[in-house]
Amino acid sequence: MEFGVLGPLEVRTGAGVRVRLGGDRQERLLAALLLNADSSVPVSRLVDAVWDDHPPATAGRQVGNLAGMLRRRFAEAEPAGPPVLLTGDHGYRLVLDGHRLDARTFADRVARSRAAAAAGEAVAALADLREALALWRGPVLDGLPGQLPAAACVALEELRLTAWEDCLDLEATLGRYRETVPELTALVAEHPLRERFAGQLMRALHRSGRTADALAVHRLFVGRLAEELGLDPSPELRNLHLELLKSEPERNGREVVDRGPGGPAGSAAPGDSASAGNPATDVAPDRAPAPGAVVPRPAQLPSPSASFAGRSAELAALDGFAAEAAGPGPAAPAAATVFTVSGTAGVGKSTLIVQWAHRVRGRFPDGQLYADLHGFSAGPPLSAHAVLARFLRALGVPGPQVPSAPDEAAALYRSMLADRRVLVVLDNAHSAEQVRPLLPGGPRCLTAVTSRTSLAGLAARDGARSLALDLMPAADAVALLDRVIGDDRARTEPAAATELATVCGRLPLALAIAASRLAVRPGLTVADQVAELRDAEDRLGALEIEGDAASTVRAAFDLSYRALPARAQDLFRLFALGTAPDLCTAAAAALCGERTAAVRPVLGKLATAHLLTYEGRDRYRMHDLLRLYAAERAASETGTAERIAARERLCSWYLNHADAAVRLLTPHRQRTGFPRPGPWYEPPGFATSAEARSWCESEHTHLMGLVREAAEHGLDDFAWRLPLALWGYFFVSPHLDDREEAARLAVAAARRSGDRYGEGHARNDLATVLGAVGRHDDGLAELLRARALLASAGDPVGEAVVIGNLGEHSLNTDEPGRAREYFRQSLALLLAQPEDGWDHWVIGVCETNLGVAAALAGDTGEADEFLYRALDRHRFAGDPVLESFTLFYLGDHHRRLGQPERAAACLRRALAVIDSTTENPLLRADVSAALEALTDPDERTAEVLPGA
Repeated sequence: MEFGVLGPLEVRTGAGVRVRLGGDRQERLLAALLLNADSSVPVSRLVDAVWDDHPPATAGRQVGNLAGMLRRRFAEAEPAGPPVLLTGDHGYRLVLDGHRLDARTFADRVARSRAAAAAGEAVAALADLREALALWRGPVLDGLPGQLPAAACVALEELRLTAWEDCLDLEATLGRYRETVPELTALVAEHPLRERFAGQLMRALHRSGRTADALAVHRLFVGRLAEELGLDPSPELRNLHLELLKSEPERNGREVVDRGPGGPAGSAAPGDSASAGNPATDVAPDRAPAPGAVVPRPAQLPSPSASFAGRSAELAALDGFAAEAAGPGPAAPAAATVFTVSGTAGVGKSTLIVQWAHRVRGRFPDGQLYADLHGFSAGPPLSAHAVLARFLRALGVPGPQVPSAPDEAAALYRSMLADRRVLVVLDNAHSAEQVRPLLPGGPRCLTAVTSRTSLAGLAARDGARSLALDLMPAADAVALLDRVIGDDRARTEPAAATELATVCGRLPLALAIAASRLAVRPGLTVADQVAELRDAEDRLGALEIEGDAASTVRAAFDLSYRALPARAQDLFRLFALGTAPDLCTAAAAALCGERTAAVRPVLGKLATAHLLTYEGRDRYRMHDLLRLYAAERAASETGTAERIAARERLCSWYLNHADAAVRLLTPHRQRTGFPRPGPWYEPPGFATSAEARSWCESEHTHLMGLVREAAEHGLDDFAWRLPLALWGYFFVSPHLDDREEAARLAVAAARRSGDRYGEGHARNDLATVLGAVGRHDDGLAELLRARALLASAGDPVGEAVVIGNLGEHSLNTDEPGRAREYFRQSLALLLAQPEDGWDHWVIGVCETNLGVAAALAGDTGEADEFLYRALDRHRFAGDPVLESFTLFYLGDHHRRLGQPERAAACLRRALAVIDSTTENPLLRADVSAALEALTDPDERTAEVLPGA
């Protein structure tokens, strides 16, 4: 396990998977243990950490429950991992052996750095400190409520600041004054009364030739010190001030002198690139070369972008294409090589291809031809004949001799390139038909084509190789920002630079615009730019350059959108109404109210136009900025009634699919069905409970988003019905936080719609999840409300379920006698219903829990009767989930009776049922721990079956 306290509390597996802890109280308990790692923490201190000054009467027991929950989370996340949380004589101890805590790693690296510095190894010492400081993600336990973090973070924060000071002293030792100025400026602003930072900044400014600025830092610091603390600066700072007043800035090898920027990497040497009017590229009719004259080689490539960064994998792929066309030796390919680079608007296709073309132009000694085909521009696309005329003139054909017939011009063009090595770059193509006449016939020629569409026809008919350009990787996106705004500026705000790349959707056009705004506004920090974009109601409008309306993200998207047929435009707009950036084909069809067969080819058109990305498994994704744009279009072009109807269809699709999945997960539980949608709806083809669970997990984000969206947009009936339909999935899922949120949204939605039945069931669900995270008092209040609501709504089975959950609450608060009475009442009410309407699933749960309560109350006979009766009922019904739960409780029952062999047999049988028929990692962890605990009877106690 990897634990993080240097910032928000974080737990990850060794593979980097985030571990959800389940709630605030678990987090506060874990924080207290991590701050005292490898030491036993008394229960009394843990109670204070979890509840501050107002612990409940049962706080000690609840700490034990919370510790058990944490153990289960850890066991589920890393079943084969070493132990994490141990029980001591008077408390609990978190063991770091085999695990990692960032605070411990930080302290170790700081100590290693100091040892290296003492040995005179400044470079190694500096590297260790930089690695140590990079572990910090924010203040200690940032965002965790309570008194414990505030008291415990002081020592760590002081060690962090001291490490910064030592780090910057080492930078100065190595003569890196100018590089540290931005970093020190930020630290002085954040800690204005920390004298060592102020002195370091003064010295760095002075050594960088900015003595006046250094003296200004001194004046500001001395004024603050006197005004806020009534103190004078130390003798060291006064001596530094005098040194600055007496001396001139050093003019030696340590000073970094500003120099004009060099030419961009890969740029052409003088005379190599050509522009309009250059005789090398456009031979006018009246200046035609004489017969036998040497025609200058065309060199039409535009200048490469100075801000180009990253894309190493894509450049390597293009190098491979070029090697096929211009490889050494006499052997030549049978035909000229063609490749396409396609991608969405603003993804950097033109920038990439121009950058690459400059890298390889030496392999094409007979020249490079370039044309922007205006396939997606404000004006019409260029005709192939117009481009041929330009290319022929560049190759030395006098203007009057350029054939007027397109076929003849294309034939002449191919003839002239037949024996030459020429690179042809066709940028911004509209279609394969526009490109095909421009393909040379020479086997040593290579044609590179960029387009917003995939140009599949070139692959099918002309053997073109294809490269689909995706959004920039995060590291490349940050590198692009660095190139534009400067390494120093980006390095002082690495987290903000990463966040800016995310806000810009890692779209190069958006990144370049945001970076250019920073570049011309030196007073604006990267964090300021992020805040502006996040707060902007019109983020796309904020991503534009003043005075250059064409160079905006919205304008780029406009051109792609307008090129779509009407049906594709409609689906593009509706896609943004989904609750997540990706949808399966059937869900997208639900938005349109059509069958999947009718919608699938339209999705294909959007993917071909790179307005959607095909993710595999029949799913499509729309990137963030395109979703904003599509939502804008939907708001302005799709009527309100149509948008509402589309959302209702999507909700209905998910509701019915979720109901079908849960019927497989808990097949023996009775439930009220939901009305089928219109004729467009196609039921899912789930064949097994594993397929149903897999669907629920893959759609989890969408399902939660849909509950939120339904509540936000007034679709209250869906907002409470969907969590109710998902109960069977939540019953065996670890998503406690999401389950609580869904239940609270469902309660609010049912109240708004005045549905007492819905509100009662929603409050019951909320109570069960509150009990699961140890908030028993809050859960009890919800159960009492739910019982009254369901009784008044005339739902005796629902009321019986709530009464059973009142029994669970009593068990969790050490009242087994009261629990037994509740379970008896619940069972009696259930059995009082007409037998043909009995809900055997709920009856079985109640019998199991009555057996557990009887065992805890010391009534062995009643415990045996009801636990084994419940086990028979579950086996007869073929319900492995409840069978495995009941076997677990039987194992604990026999352990309490001093029958370890019978206990172990029940627990092993429970594991066999879980492993062969169900996927319940939480229960499996509990059963495994119980088997291990047979040798340690104080390690674990039984818990009641989670509420129905």
